[in-house]
Amino acid sequence: MNVVKRTTHESLKQGALGALLVCGALSAGLALTGSALPASAAVAMAEPLNELSQEHLAAIGEAGTVYLSGTWSGFVNFPLPDGTTAWSDQIDASFSCSGFVASSDGFVVTAGHCADVAEGKTALVDQFLSNEVDNGDITEAEAQAYIAAGAEGAWPVEGQKTGEAPVLAMKVYPAISISADSASGFTAVLQDDRPIGQGDVALFKIDAPSPLPVLVVSGEQPATGQKVDAIGYPGNVTGLVSGNPQPTFAQGQVSGRQQTDGGPFTQIGVTMSPGMSGGPVIDTSGDVIGTISFGPSGDTQQLNFAAAPETISALLSRNGVKNVLGAADSHFRAGLAEYFDGKYHAAADDLGKAVAANPQNAIAQQYQAKATEAFPRENTTGWLLWVAIGGAVFLLLVIGLVLLLVLRGRRKRRAALPRTDVPFSTLPAGGAAPGEPAAAVFAAPVAAASVASPSIPAVQPAPTVPPAPAPAPAPSATHCGSCGTETAAGQRFCTACGHPVQAP
Repeated sequence: MNVVKRTTHESLKQGALGALLVCGALSAGLALTGSALPASAAVAMAEPLNELSQEHLAAIGEAGTVYLSGTWSGFVNFPLPDGTTAWSDQIDASFSCSGFVASSDGFVVTAGHCADVAEGKTALVDQFLSNEVDNGDITEAEAQAYIAAGAEGAWPVEGQKTGEAPVLAMKVYPAISISADSASGFTAVLQDDRPIGQGDVALFKIDAPSPLPVLVVSGEQPATGQKVDAIGYPGNVTGLVSGNPQPTFAQGQVSGRQQTDGGPFTQIGVTMSPGMSGGPVIDTSGDVIGTISFGPSGDTQQLNFAAAPETISALLSRNGVKNVLGAADSHFRAGLAEYFDGKYHAAADDLGKAVAANPQNAIAQQYQAKATEAFPRENTTGWLLWVAIGGAVFLLLVIGLVLLLVLRGRRKRRAALPRTDVPFSTLPAGGAAPGEPAAAVFAAPVAAASVASPSIPAVQPAPTVPPAPAPAPAPSATHCGSCGTETAAGQRFCTACGHPVQAP
């Protein structure tokens, strides 16, 4: 019986251990399989976790980058050949800049020189001279001579009224694309301006009917060697394309941090063109680390400067602008992340919510259409496999746990059973060969067939009797020394009182 119990115990123990080993093997297999299934995931682990692909960055950056179309209007006081001066007719000087949306309620950041009155006066003088050349009143050489003599800074320029500054009319075009033929801009009102000598940042406000996609300013200074993208609308490109232009992305890296009289600037090794001024410079996670500012005149090297992130943050803080992502931004960015992760159904859903919140977000519209077209390519059955494998592992773990609990319960029950001391005696002399261990036997009272007793007292267990060295011949009959009852020859215990029978 004991042997059977030990065998069952060992079987249960081996089964539990086997189940746990299987679970461990499956878990290890799942870990290996999970790391081997998506090759792109394995590559991504070697990259910074927050580093996005170039297309992903382009989608975020383009959505938050805006095109600014400005016009300075004023009157130029120019010299006449007789030494007197005269006021010109109204002069309009148009230009373009770039910028980014800093808050969903319509605050836009651009370069300070795009709104600087001094820059506006210079632009009006240049436009006046260009008009004079076109009209044949002066030659190109004469116009250049005026500029060399300091006309841009010396000639008075005023607005509609005497003493007033020229007027700036600015329109902002958010998230536009070439395919949109009916893109319309929003009138922008200047809120704050810091010229190049003070950091080169400006803040405009537009009244957009729906939330605009936001770019967030980084809270950290860019590190030298860090990869960046400068985004903007080059003026030479916007004049060539038909319809609405798309922003240009110029890739490069941070070259250093320079301190100027106007404050800190970030030096970037990126080629830029006029018209890109004010455009955002973003890092590999899509955060703004500066706005395009200026470059050395005539320098053919990729050496340009961007306003420092702390300068932009100070501008926003000074005007109470909260530079945070809104609900529409969360849906937009979640949809983009899902799209680039191959989760096209989820991407279409989130991008649809972004479009519903902001119909002006052309980038969200484009990627929603791409996600819908990619539905057939999405692996929608992969999760079923993982659920099945996970269920199997869970079931095996439960089985192993149950078996262990059963084993523990059996051990407790066996430990709780009362112990029974079973008396035993050695075999009579001669029952075991010398040198062999005596086998234990259960002792029981021996009843005499020839003697009947109406009341037999309970038989007490007999003490162990050491074996006699040599058996003596037993008489044919004797009597119990305790009670006097007659006993048979060779009988060792009295059947009446249970005491040992003394040999004669």
